[in-house]
Order: sequence, then structure tokens, then C-alpha cells
Amino acid sequence: MGDSAQAGRLRWPIYLLAGFPVVDYFLRIYPWGIVGKTWYELILIATALFAMRSYMLNGRKEMYPTQKMVLFMAVLGFVYILMDIGYVEVALAGYKIDFIFMLFAVLLPYVVAKEDIVPILKLMVMTGFLLGIHGVYEYITKAPVPSTWNVIGENVRSRVYSLFGSPNILGAYVAFLLPTTIGMGLYQKAKGERLFYFVAAGFMTLTLLFTFTRGAWIAGFVGVFVLALLWDKRLAVAAAVFAVLAALFVHPVQTRIDEFFSPVYWHQTLQNGRIAEWLRAYDQMVNNPLFGAGIGRYGGAVASKFFGIIYVDGYYAHMLAELGLVGFTAFMYLLFVYLRDVWRVWKRTTDPQMKILIAGVFGSLIAVVTHNLVENVFEEPAMNMLFWLSGTLILIYGAKDGEDHA
Repeated sequence: MGDSAQAGRLRWPIYLLAGFPVVDYFLRIYPWGIVGKTWYELILIATALFAMRSYMLNGRKEMYPTQKMVLFMAVLGFVYILMDIGYVEVALAGYKIDFIFMLFAVLLPYVVAKEDIVPILKLMVMTGFLLGIHGVYEYITKAPVPSTWNVIGENVRSRVYSLFGSPNILGAYVAFLLPTTIGMGLYQKAKGERLFYFVAAGFMTLTLLFTFTRGAWIAGFVGVFVLALLWDKRLAVAAAVFAVLAALFVHPVQTRIDEFFSPVYWHQTLQNGRIAEWLRAYDQMVNNPLFGAGIGRYGGAVASKFFGIIYVDGYYAHMLAELGLVGFTAFMYLLFVYLRDVWRVWKRTTDPQMKILIAGVFGSLIAVVTHNLVENVFEEPAMNMLFWLSGTLILIYGAKDGEDHA
């Protein structure tokens, strides 16, 4: 009973993680000071300590291939640090961004009980609802648009950004939560509760639209399409038709898509835009094909801070440049295994309500993986944390005591 009581006391910080954007924003406001900058790291340390204690007292929890791959990636990351010991500060900073949050996939099963899964997901959705409302408010009040957010040839009324300060990351956030929110609505039995979550999904959809971030639009559509495909294939067709109609007849969407096909846009992206950045990242990998430039050395926040190197707008290109073929292949395989493990839990779940909720979470994970093609989504702590938190909750749901999923 004592161990159970301690587990209960430790679960509440995990709820803080579910409300990451709001919690992080307010904890960084004076007078919280340094706590606001390290709060999620403190939760990670506390979770690790409890997991070690639980392991010693109760033995090992079942391990999915995901968790084994996370441990492999964590060790591989330390190998990369040792290989670049002359720039250990840079490597450690890069490790913190790229590797730390995935460790929650290993630790959370020792802390989170199955009865916490739905409440944590609800809190994630509620936080997204609040930011969705805020995004709509920003659009109505015509939030100012810094000129650096638009390139030549683009013309938008406003781009919302909420607590993130970036329309791209806000777009990634609501695109990620949209499938889970719809799944949560379908999960509910009461009509009033269903309506509430569908209204929340509506506000998130509007905010996603008002970010005017094409990558987030595509990611959100792909996530919802995957949810619809798992729930009812006819709805997947309806989702595709809706997306096409929006592209043809919703003026802001049509305008942004037209900009994408303009000669000005393609000239710029080929000369000094996203495609040019991808090609430079590839060239960087070619210089050291197996191990790349090293953690924190190219195309991300750490490289920008220490070396003044511009961002590579695409997380996978960034990882290819920094980790080379060895690290890049291992990381991509980890993502594949993670998605496969969550999908397997969905496949064998017999509870129809929980099945649709899991489908929503799976769609959310697919949305993030998709958006990382054209944006460094994982470099935003909230997105990295929520990606590993949400899928791990599903793995906890699917776990059976004493069973190993290797």
C-alpha cells in the first residue's frame, strides 16, 4: 500500500506534463526563476528515481520493442557525445533536446496507472482547447504579424501563435491534438460530453487554419485521415473530399496553396529555402556518412546558438546531418517501432470506446511524424514531450503483467 500511495503522489507531476504549454508558460514568469526553466527535467529525475525504486521492489515492467529501442538510442547518444568530447557542452545540449524526452517511454510505466490514461489525455485535450480559443481570439483581434514570418509573395491577414510565439509550432500543436480530440469525443457516451469535445475540435481546426502553416495543415489532415481510416473507411473518403473542397473554395486555404505553386516561392526555396537547406544537410552528411557532424553541430537550435548555423526546416534532414547514417537509421527505426507498437495495441483492443480513442492518439502520432518532414517539431520541448507521453499511455493500456512484447 505504501508503494501505491507513493505512486499516487508522483502521478500529479505527469498531469503537469499533459498541460505542458500552459504550465511551461506560467512557470517561466517571474518569480519562479530557474524552476521554470528546469521543471520538466526535475519531473524526469523524480520519475527516474521512482522507477528505479519500483524496479528494485517489484521487478521489471514488461518491455515493448519501443522501450528497448529507446534505451539503445540513449546509449548511442552517449557514444556520440564521447566521439565529440572536445565539444561536450554542445553535444550535451543537443542530447537534451533530441534524446531526453524519449526516456519517458521507459519510465512512465512505473509511475502511471491504467486509470490515469484517460484523465491525462483529457487534460492534454483541454489544454489544446484553451489554446484553440486563444488562437481564434488572436485572429479576431488581428494579432500583429512579424515580417520575418512571411516570405516574398505571401500575403495573410494574420498568423496566430498563442503561447508558443510561433505559428509553426502552434500549428504543429493543434494538428497533433486534433485527432486525439476527435477520438475523445467519439469515446464519450453522453451527448453533451461528445458535443463539448467536438466544439473543442472545431476551435482547434480554426486555430490550425489561422496559423497559415501549410505543413501543419497537411499534418493535421493526415492525422485525422488516419483516425477516420481506422474507424470507418467511408469517413476517410469524406475527410479527403472535405480537404479538397477546402483547398478549392476556402479563400485563405486556396490563397496559401496558390502561393505554394507560385514561381517566386519555388525560386526562393531552391535558392535559399527549405529544399536548399535539405541539400546542404545532405552534403554535411556526405562529409562523414556514418556518424555525421555530431550532436548539436548542424541544423538545429543548438547549432544555431553555438555556431550560428541556420535551421534545417525538416527534423529528419537535421538528424541525418548530425548523426549520419548510423544514428539516423536507428532513430527512424525507433519511430517505426513506436508507431507499430501503438498500432498493435489498437488492433488487439476489444473495447470499442477505447479502440476509437487509441485510433485518435495514433492519428496524432502520425501527424507529428508527418510534420517533422518539413519542420523541426521535436526541437520544441512541448511537442517532443507530448509525442512520447501520449503514445506511451497507450502502451501502458495495452500492457499485461508478466508479458514481454519483444
